[in-house]
Amino acid sequence: MVLLMLLSLFPAAMAEVDDAKSIEATTALTLPVDSVTIYPGGLMAVKREGSLDVTEGVHKFVINLPGKAEKSSALLSVSNATQERVIYEASPVYTLNITHAGGQSFGLSYLMPAAASWQPRYDLHLKDDAVLVRASALVRNLGGEDLKGVQLKLVSGLPASHPYPQAKTEAKAAPREYALAAAEAAVEEVAYDMESMPQSSGELETLYIFELDGRKDLVMDKEIGFPLFEIETPMHRVYTWDAYDQANGPVRQEIRANNSLTSPWPEGEALLYKEGEYVSRIEMPYTPARTNASLDLGPSADIKVESKLSDYNLTENIKAIESKGGNHSIKEIIETWTYNLSLTSNLDRSASLEVTDSIPPEAKMLSVMPVPSESTATSLKWKIELLPRQKTAINYSYEVTRTESIDGLYR
Repeated sequence: MVLLMLLSLFPAAMAEVDDAKSIEATTALTLPVDSVTIYPGGLMAVKREGSLDVTEGVHKFVINLPGKAEKSSALLSVSNATQERVIYEASPVYTLNITHAGGQSFGLSYLMPAAASWQPRYDLHLKDDAVLVRASALVRNLGGEDLKGVQLKLVSGLPASHPYPQAKTEAKAAPREYALAAAEAAVEEVAYDMESMPQSSGELETLYIFELDGRKDLVMDKEIGFPLFEIETPMHRVYTWDAYDQANGPVRQEIRANNSLTSPWPEGEALLYKEGEYVSRIEMPYTPARTNASLDLGPSADIKVESKLSDYNLTENIKAIESKGGNHSIKEIIETWTYNLSLTSNLDRSASLEVTDSIPPEAKMLSVMPVPSESTATSLKWKIELLPRQKTAINYSYEVTRTESIDGLYR
């Protein structure tokens, strides 16, 4: 274990104790960094470790921390010692009672807000029925010092639109609780193995910890990329069309790739390649383990689509209704809408097309062909397999009934 750095000694007269034991000196210590954990939002949890030969008895230690460190988050552990007093000033001061002389193991952990950042980056290489996903982590050290040979852990969570749950305490305490929980979870983590595919090495609520293999150097204010994982996974090509919002198209092309890892794919930017050539820049969505990532490749001219109102009828009937206030006349209005959705494939291969359309919540369906794969009170969805150069159509009709009082009473 690396020896502690002894920075300064102070006279014994500066020390005060509550019993007859004396403190020979106050020792200022700097422990070398052993590991760092980087959380979403820039929080960095730091662990420092070292050893020092210490005589039996009471000793006072001033722990040197970086300027960005939260002093109140510092936690010190020392073998064969009990802590009699902790004073938080410019730097934490510990008064320790060493029970057995000799080499003592020192461990220090603390939090540093806005001290680091990391972002996933993807290279996606398309094949006929699979996609090679290469993920890397771009890490930036903003902690105020170069870090040499440290264990690096990266925490991934839900994207900003789906933030992870906060601890049920004051906001300032939440980050520390997450960091301490992560430290406990990390005890049981397995080493990151690129050959056997990385696993999520720890889990706390919706957060996942990736521990990178080996020790890393993090130069201050420099962005460095490290391999995160690589996997070739089956994919399915799908075209989608929202006939309500895009009556004349175009359709959009998607690829859906399965995340077969036990850890999520974090949200991040992806570069798309086909046959070794760059195609476009897209977004990789946050993808939980064992689910599909839907990657939007943008508009496509492979399938021509058009939605038309092919028929509309309005019928009015006068009816009399009875009420306590007497009879009233109402007008019943029935509107019938018929739509035709035409689909034409321009491809020399089969294609999967998903079509969605919206209907009023009060609509009563009269006919629909083909039968939707899914339907709700306000939407219809068809999953259609188009043959090469096939032309086909979707037809449906519905009616909406409303009434209005002729003498001013509306229903």
